[in-house]
Amino acid sequence: MFGQKLKLASGFFKYYLRATNRHGLQAPFAYALNEAVFRSDKLEKVQEPIEQLRQKLKADERVLQVRDYGAGFGGTVFRELSVAYITRHAAKPPRYARMLYRLVKHLQPGVLLELGTSLGISALYQSMAAPASRMITLEGCPATAQVAKENFARFPHLNIEIVEGGFRDTLPGVLSGLSSIDYLYIDGHHRLEPTLEYIDTVFPFLSAHAVVVVDDINWSEEMQEAWRRLRKDARFTLTIDVYMMGLLFVSKDLSKEDFTVRY
Repeated sequence: MFGQKLKLASGFFKYYLRATNRHGLQAPFAYALNEAVFRSDKLEKVQEPIEQLRQKLKADERVLQVRDYGAGFGGTVFRELSVAYITRHAAKPPRYARMLYRLVKHLQPGVLLELGTSLGISALYQSMAAPASRMITLEGCPATAQVAKENFARFPHLNIEIVEGGFRDTLPGVLSGLSSIDYLYIDGHHRLEPTLEYIDTVFPFLSAHAVVVVDDINWSEEMQEAWRRLRKDARFTLTIDVYMMGLLFVSKDLSKEDFTVRY
């Protein structure tokens, strides 16, 4: 554990040295994205209802039988974890949840697909940024999916659909019911091959101006390798690394450029 934390700290230091700010983003699209998404507004209040829910979840001591699909377990491992523990250790931190909100608000995708619901915090942030859009989120663990459903019910004005089951089992059926996807967020099964596999599966359904957001690109050496491969993938044009997440754009109107942005 200490070794992994040391690697993460070293990786962040290297990221920070090579990262640029607004003045290093010459491409108009990237500059506009930076101004709207990566320059946080400390006065924004849109997250308050969700953050109030987060605080309630942090105090929720219900113990769940969590089916773990991540980190190579493939759904064969069950762990007893409290809702409070999951909220503290797995839910998207407010800083990055707000970034996702601003990204969706800026792009206004019509159809959003998330792989990895957990307790639903990130889905709520993204859906709140485009409440008229369709948000579909996939979760492999029945216990956490049930809590996410309870959380979504608190926000009935949002258009969120949750699909329960392993990604490999549920993703084909979800895709068969969609003509195109404008936004894909991958936050589950943090391994090299599954990450690339899910992107390959979804790619034919991506719209002409879609974005793919890959979470935890520096979480492990496998995820770092996944990001290196994706940055070189000719199917993507503009790519942006914000350390915790990587953004991949498919639009042919954009030049093939790779940016590391300080966030």
